[in-house]
Amino acid sequence: MASNDNIPKNVANPSLYRQAKAKAKRKFDVFPSAYASGYLVQEYKRMGGKYKGNVGGQVTLDPQKSDLDNDGKLSKYERKRGTAIAKSIAKQAKGMNTGGSVMIQSRGCGAIMPNKQKMTRVPRG
Repeated sequence: MASNDNIPKNVANPSLYRQAKAKAKRKFDVFPSAYASGYLVQEYKRMGGKYKGNVGGQVTLDPQKSDLDNDGKLSKYERKRGTAIAKSIAKQAKGMNTGGSVMIQSRGCGAIMPNKQKMTRVPRG
């Protein structure tokens, strides 16, 4: 493999990635561009290429909270709804574990100037 290929480390099949990259370079006049890069990823996946690494964290479903009608059984809807809520909570928690600022949705009619919007600080921890 040549050192000037600039193949990302998370590419599972470098030779296929090179083919997709060559196809993208032939198609676009300006290669390192957003459109060309998007096309490269699409074409690599279309050719059957995969990326290495974590697919996602395991989300645990809480059966008691997900059971809406309290019959002790989870219906298909309750399971999907509970999983979606658990994923959403995990996603929110992942982004805020180091603290940061959050924009608060303003209420009322009309637009609010950006300098008047409320910012809430989220502490670390």
